[in-house]
Amino acid sequence: MRILVAEDDPVYAKILTQIIHKHTEHEVDCVADGEAALERVLSATPPDVLILDWVMPGLSGTEVCRRVREASLHVQPHVLIVTAKNRRQEVIEGLSVGADDLLCKPVAPDLLVARLRVAARRPTPSVPTKQVVVQALVDAQAEGNGELVVRDGDVTARVFFHEGRIAWAHMSEERGAFFDLLAADSQIEPETIQAVLEECRTTGAGLSDTLVRWGLVDRARLRDGVQLWVRRKLQAICQFARPQTLFLPQRRKYAGDLLFSLGELMDMAELRGLTPSFPPPPLMPKMTPQRAWTDAFVTPEGNSQAAQDLLERCMQNVGVLGAALIDRLTGTCSGVLGTALDPDIAWAHIQSLSIVSRDEQVVDTALTTNRHYHLVHALPGSDTTMIYVVVDSSRTRMSAARRRLKEAVESYSGPALVALG
Repeated sequence: MRILVAEDDPVYAKILTQIIHKHTEHEVDCVADGEAALERVLSATPPDVLILDWVMPGLSGTEVCRRVREASLHVQPHVLIVTAKNRRQEVIEGLSVGADDLLCKPVAPDLLVARLRVAARRPTPSVPTKQVVVQALVDAQAEGNGELVVRDGDVTARVFFHEGRIAWAHMSEERGAFFDLLAADSQIEPETIQAVLEECRTTGAGLSDTLVRWGLVDRARLRDGVQLWVRRKLQAICQFARPQTLFLPQRRKYAGDLLFSLGELMDMAELRGLTPSFPPPPLMPKMTPQRAWTDAFVTPEGNSQAAQDLLERCMQNVGVLGAALIDRLTGTCSGVLGTALDPDIAWAHIQSLSIVSRDEQVVDTALTTNRHYHLVHALPGSDTTMIYVVVDSSRTRMSAARRRLKEAVESYSGPALVALG
């Protein structure tokens, strides 16, 4: 496939390009803003996949996506938006402009490669649309917990998975679908339904459990009805003419006896020979061998002596056991002194900063374990370099440790550090 990356940060554009080149055989090109990306998509040789940064000078990634979807193209590209935003409303905003997928920074390499495999499964004359949907269901089952969204024009379907089994399926034009299902099997007054819902809200009990406990439905007949309902919805979804699929990982509470495997809902002939396109991504990327810090000091670009001086200044503070400079996008350590540094804690801590947008960049954060304070502070003038310090909590107060770290960082006069490793 031909892939176009639109990213105004040259370091992150290089990271994405390196990941794709290392793990795939796709062609990759980069542009630095939304206008250039839109021009390339509307050219005579448009890309198959468009990877857009959400926040760019000029046209944002969402605006580029919206204009691409409005254009009369022979074949629409698969659009992925890469962003630090991951709140549900922002995910909905990205999908509403026509994005096929959203990836949160920093993007784990295996997750990016997996999403590109999804892009390669787009419907083509040689790949029936039904097969695209069925493969997406198989992949969602392997992911385990979440919501498979399938769109066809203005119609959106959702299939909810729990621990690899299907709990429910719903189409966007339906209203009150569950109670429509109940009405076909029993007579329940609207006032009773409201009372059941209020009971569920008050106690946290499941809807189906409450209906059975109140004697309003028979559980065996309810299970048969739900199974038939979901089977019919899957059949309808598989008939979508132009399906676009997206999986949103999440956990919800479902009644255990109202969960169904794909084999219970579909013809085995439709599933025969299909396996997951990729293994489920780990919840937290593991530290790679390059991030092992034993005897590590990768020479950063620029004045390495200034970086060494900063680390030594941090080590002179009361209770400090170790200090390291880390690139928050790659996890690469560009300098380390002292002991008690835990790469896994540092990487998880720094990754958590990606939930905050670039406009609201975190300056410093703290994490407390039973013996240590783990402090992270951004390096002045750098969007990606963070200093990570471990402090003995028995020797100083958190507030004092943070103040002294801030003073050390503010005294730094060297360049922004970049270490791709």
